Amino acid sequence: MDAAEDRDVKLQRASSDLVAEFSAKLPSLLWKSENGAPHRTPRTWTQESKAEKLVSLLEPFQEWPQLLDPHLQKLLPPLVDAFLAYLVKYRGQYSAKNARASQITAFYPLPRAICRLLYTFCKVRGAKVISRFLNNEPKYLESMLRAFIEWDSPRPSDTVDELPGSELQGMKWEERYVMLIWLSHLLLAPFDLSSLSSDDIPIPYDNLEQLGHIPSHTPVAAKSLLSLALYHINSPGKEREAVTALLARLVLRGDMQSLGLLNCLEGWAFASLLPADKAETPSVYSCIGILSFIARLAGSGQVEDLAPLLKSMFERILRVAQEKSDISATIQSSALAKKTVVKILRNVTVMALSLSERGDSRITDDQLSTILEDAIDHFLVSLADKDTPVRFAASKALSVITLKLEPEMGAEVIEAVIGSLGENILYEKDDGSLITPFEARKIGTHKLKRNLSAVDAQRWQGLMLTLSHLLFRRAPPLQQLPEILQSLVSGLNFEQRSSTGSSMGTGVRDAACFGIWALSRKYTTSELQALQQQVIPSFSGVNEVDVLQKLAVELVCSACIDPSGNIRRGASAALQELIGRHPNTITEGIPLVQAVDYHAVARRSRAMNDVAKASASLDLIYWGPLLEALTQWRGIGSPDAESRRQAAKSIGLLSTQQKFKTMKVVFERLLRRLPRIPRSDVEARHGCFLSIASTVDAYIREWEIAPELRDTPEVKDVSLQVTKLWDILASSLGPTDKDLTQQNSRPELTAEASARFIASLSQFTLSAGITLPSDALLDRSLEILSLCVSKNDDVSIETSSNALSALFPLLSPAKQEKTIQAWFSHLHASARLPTGRGQILALGAVFKQIERQNDLRNGIITELLRYAGKEELIEKRVTAVRCLATQILPHIVISTEIANNTLEFLNDYTTDRRGDVGSLIRVEAIQAVEVILKPGSGISTESETIQDLVGCLCRLASEKLDKVRLQAWCCLQGYWESSNLPPLQSKYEHFSQVSSEGYFAQLLTLYPIEWLRLPLLKGLATSAVAGSEGLVRATRSALIQFINSHKPVQRQAVLHTILQDLVTILTETIQDDRYAIPTVDFMAFVIDSYAIASSDKADPIFRKVFVIVQKSHLRSSNIARIEAAVQVYAALSRLESLRADTLRKLTGLLLHPFPRVRSSAADYVFIVTSSEVVKYENWSAQPKQLKETVEGLRGELIPTIS
Repeated sequence: MDAAEDRDVKLQRASSDLVAEFSAKLPSLLWKSENGAPHRTPRTWTQESKAEKLVSLLEPFQEWPQLLDPHLQKLLPPLVDAFLAYLVKYRGQYSAKNARASQITAFYPLPRAICRLLYTFCKVRGAKVISRFLNNEPKYLESMLRAFIEWDSPRPSDTVDELPGSELQGMKWEERYVMLIWLSHLLLAPFDLSSLSSDDIPIPYDNLEQLGHIPSHTPVAAKSLLSLALYHINSPGKEREAVTALLARLVLRGDMQSLGLLNCLEGWAFASLLPADKAETPSVYSCIGILSFIARLAGSGQVEDLAPLLKSMFERILRVAQEKSDISATIQSSALAKKTVVKILRNVTVMALSLSERGDSRITDDQLSTILEDAIDHFLVSLADKDTPVRFAASKALSVITLKLEPEMGAEVIEAVIGSLGENILYEKDDGSLITPFEARKIGTHKLKRNLSAVDAQRWQGLMLTLSHLLFRRAPPLQQLPEILQSLVSGLNFEQRSSTGSSMGTGVRDAACFGIWALSRKYTTSELQALQQQVIPSFSGVNEVDVLQKLAVELVCSACIDPSGNIRRGASAALQELIGRHPNTITEGIPLVQAVDYHAVARRSRAMNDVAKASASLDLIYWGPLLEALTQWRGIGSPDAESRRQAAKSIGLLSTQQKFKTMKVVFERLLRRLPRIPRSDVEARHGCFLSIASTVDAYIREWEIAPELRDTPEVKDVSLQVTKLWDILASSLGPTDKDLTQQNSRPELTAEASARFIASLSQFTLSAGITLPSDALLDRSLEILSLCVSKNDDVSIETSSNALSALFPLLSPAKQEKTIQAWFSHLHASARLPTGRGQILALGAVFKQIERQNDLRNGIITELLRYAGKEELIEKRVTAVRCLATQILPHIVISTEIANNTLEFLNDYTTDRRGDVGSLIRVEAIQAVEVILKPGSGISTESETIQDLVGCLCRLASEKLDKVRLQAWCCLQGYWESSNLPPLQSKYEHFSQVSSEGYFAQLLTLYPIEWLRLPLLKGLATSAVAGSEGLVRATRSALIQFINSHKPVQRQAVLHTILQDLVTILTETIQDDRYAIPTVDFMAFVIDSYAIASSDKADPIFRKVFVIVQKSHLRSSNIARIEAAVQVYAALSRLESLRADTLRKLTGLLLHPFPRVRSSAADYVFIVTSSEVVKYENWSAQPKQLKETVEGLRGELIPTIS
């Protein structure tokens, strides 16, 4: 629901660092490092990784291209200079493969790396901006052209033979694109091409016959460029865009026009688009390329040059676009082709208007009239095109042409656009019924709300964009503004949904924001204030204000409530423009702009609650429309549930604007809205019930903080309104059993809304101390909640259990007992079935509402402990433990039995196909421990049970699972601060912090405490062996740091203590793979890190390790156990007293049945002995084939140490 965090803000902060890094790394990419050399030498090859790293530094600027502008003058010239230096010095070496390149490191030719970077600059900032920094000296035209021809179709060069293993490679598309852009830039040279062209420039392709007759004295450079252009204009890649610019610039040169190339290319283009009957239809890419070329001619050419061609060009392009033919079908299938046709028609029409203004005889009035009619008709049709780029282009074309027309004709075009917006519009009365425009005119359209459900959303976007472009160019006269404003405001509230549920109105609303922004910018305050107030239909409460204020109100509603982040920001920008351009016309204008900030509205939850509340608090003129908007499709009628929840929360906040006075208004509006919502509209009913509940909650808060107002008439009126809300449950407006059970009715939404509604009414009844509802209403409420609590989704069972907790005090003791017994029966019947979580949560929720002496409390505790046992499904067990921890233990004196049960939960490591699902139990049990450890819980802080619980916390706080480790640490941290443990040095509150070396170092300060040593080491072993790479590194580093913190003479004693504890742990858990394998592996690490040739005094502990490790993998087929033991044997082999025994075990494992074990043992035997026999033997062979080798190896190794 919420927009992502603002990336543009982050980019603005990081931009200077990105540019600095780019500037620092660029020279080494381009130039060889030659100290003392007077001239820099360009590289011939550069590493691909370095080039791509620089590209990645530029990519983020696509979000905000203008941030690069101040740096372009510094960043681009080095790239241009290096390319030209390579072009002059190494042009012939491009096609050779780099002889020094390895299979690991990939290399680019320097031009490819430069073109990758230049293309990225073009992608970020635009080719027009970047091309201004390209060198345009005419002397490089021929060199660039020759290089393009040679590199695009590589041939063996003299340097290739010198490089063994070299191979030919051509240019990539980025290189072609950049070099074609550069060639078109070089064609701006004011000299004839004949003076810049040599006679030996190759013509790369034999395709010039397509153009028919070309004058013989055409410069060879021109022929070569034409050949390149004709070949690449059919390309499906980006280079097609560059080659059309090159071709248009070539034929528009004066010297080329004098040769007749303009007419020649124009004839070729239309001959390709209008082929003979049996000619092959060009591909869609060819059509796009040719149309783009014509569009560039019409856009870049002078009117005088193209005047003779205008009429025929317009007729033929219209024929191409509209006739029924294969090529027309091809063009209609491409959005880019249709957009290009619109641009051609626009440019040709503008040229025709320019000729007519000059009185040029080459265009007659009749011809101009025909061109205008056909062009405008095509544009109006294109406004409803299915492709958005086409609608964008058509709207812009209409606005440009309308601005060029006479005022009377322009007004007719605008009238046609406005008339199109009026088609298929219905009007909505206060009761929600729809009427036709004819009926609406009898009542007064300004009093009714427009209903746009029957209009075409795509056409509306095109029409709205057209109006916006017209307003931006100040084309509409003042007398047409009222109708335009009505359309813009309608567009601001426009929404339709496709058959799949996706929004189709976002584009219309975005265009409306643009239109209001343009209107605010282009028209004066006096012009807008002169419009009648009835121009814009108003929400209630803002009828008597001018147009500017109504626009501000509409924009505030869109900025706060619209579901699209772009629209909220667009409305915020338009509001800022409106208030800034028309000062002192908007109520509380400056504070309003500060509240409806561009960045504040990015996150929808913040916009709907904080921003809407801040705006409404400025003046009631904003309060009423915001409330009205929240009760419509953008609020409680939103398609997603979270948006409806936030809308309900916002309505609750707005209801406190003027205390109980505004609450009364809110209740009246919601109660008017509820009967109008069809029962099938489950989403809107969900939002409406949530809003009523939120408003009731707001009433309870105000009731509690303002006791002096409780006897006022307003409070009594609202209290009466709320009391009557109970009747909804028994009326036709309330939820039915069908609504709560049938899956096609989305019962989870009805369950949540009903539970929230009943919970709020129950809390109101208790807080206000009013008369209880009738037994029938209470029974109905209980029935509804009983159905709600039977759902399986978390939201339904959580809200319904909370509602039962609020409702229970209103029930009689007999009813309470009957309800609880019914839940017990249901749970017994659904044992080991997925259902029942809701009833378990409900038992915990109502526990605190039952009298202390009631036996039901003990019954609930017994049942919850039973359902937390290992016989039940994990989901129900988690729910039961959560209830015990959060709902039961805080309200009772905790017994030793419950504490012992909690201890079992902390040691629950149940696994299934999902993995360690027991971690869910452990996380909930940690919350229970937090309650038990509090003073006054009923368990003595000096008892053995408390020590066991804290020991488990230490183990869990050092184990490998992040979520468990963090929860355990937070609980342990609270106990640590209030106990006599060593001083707490640092606090940790986040996942990343409890995976650091410092965190584990602090845990190891508890190691000297005897009753914490074993559980602490048990947890550390799992993190140091089985955790993630970073966790393993941090744990092991902390242990090394802990041992090294002792004096050198004490370290061996600390080591022996740690090993003794690990032996004890392994002895206790030798059958449990979860602890046995990490413990053995951890032993290997500790011994390998610190064991030295020891004295006799140290031998016993290492001997114990050797013996217990042998037992750990005795007759085991677990490869992980055996591999861990191999590591211990390898580490112990450094001790002289154990070397023979460990080598005997290692060589014995060389004959193990599992190849993986044999390979692992062989690796460590070689590390320990450096035996050549081990090094060259194939240990994947069968053991019987290896027996002789192993016996020989054992005879070689064992006697030498016996």
